[in-house]
Amino acid sequence: MSFCAIAIGLVVLGWVKNAWLAYYVAAVVAICLLVFQRLVTARFLSSNWLIRMTDHGLFVKFRSYLNHHFSNQDPTVLFLPHSEIRSARLVKEHRELPDPDDGSRSTKTIKTRRLVELELAGDARHLTEALAQERKRVFNNPTDGGGGKSRYHHLPVRLASDTLLTIEWGVVPRAQEFLDALTRHTLVRSSHKSSKDFVNLETLSHAEQESRLRELAESGDLIGAVATARHLYSYDLTTAKAFVESLIQKTR
Repeated sequence: MSFCAIAIGLVVLGWVKNAWLAYYVAAVVAICLLVFQRLVTARFLSSNWLIRMTDHGLFVKFRSYLNHHFSNQDPTVLFLPHSEIRSARLVKEHRELPDPDDGSRSTKTIKTRRLVELELAGDARHLTEALAQERKRVFNNPTDGGGGKSRYHHLPVRLASDTLLTIEWGVVPRAQEFLDALTRHTLVRSSHKSSKDFVNLETLSHAEQESRLRELAESGDLIGAVATARHLYSYDLTTAKAFVESLIQKTR
C-alpha cells in the first residue's frame, strides 16, 4: 500500500508541478510494485506459517510461502512429537559469498540468516521422504504446471544430517521466543554463531564443493550459487547456471 501511495503521490506532483522526473520515478515505482507484488502479498496469506506448537509436538510447514500457488493436494506439513526432539538451539549464520557483480575473487558480500536446529532422537526416514518430494517439486520443473507460474528455489526446512533438522527462521515471533516456549518440552541449548565461507572453496574436495553449491541453491540463493560456481571453476554465466541446475537435479 505504501508503494501505491508513493506512486500516486508522484503522479500528482508531476501533474501539479509539470515535472517529468516525477512521472519517471512514479513509473519505476509502479514497475517495482508489479514485480514484487506476489512476494509481498504472499507474506499476508493465511497459508504463510512455519511452526505451530501443541502440547504434544510441533507441526512444521516445509513448503516455502513463496510457492503457495503449488497444488494444495501436496503434503506440506510434518508432525514432530516432542519426544522425538532431543534438543534445539538457535544458530546465527554468517555467509561470505562472491560478489555476483564483480569478476574479482577479492570482493565478497556478507549475508546473515537465523536457523533453528532440532536434534532428532528417532528415525527420520519419514521426514527424508517428505522433504525429498518437496525438493523435486521445487527444482525438477521450471513451472508449477498451473498457469505457468514460476517456482521459487527455496526450501526453508532441510535435513542437514540424518538427525539434524534445520528451519530457516524468517517469521514472527522471534526464534528466541519460540525456543523459550519449547523449553517446557525439550532441552534448549545456548545459541550458536557460525560462519560459512563460499568464496575460498578451492581446498575442498569436488564433492564438498558441489555440496556447498547445492546448499546455497536450496536455501533460495540461486544467484549466490551461480556466482560461487563462476569464481570456483572460471565458468561464464551460462555455464555456471547450467552447472548449478544440474547439481540440484541430482538425487541425494
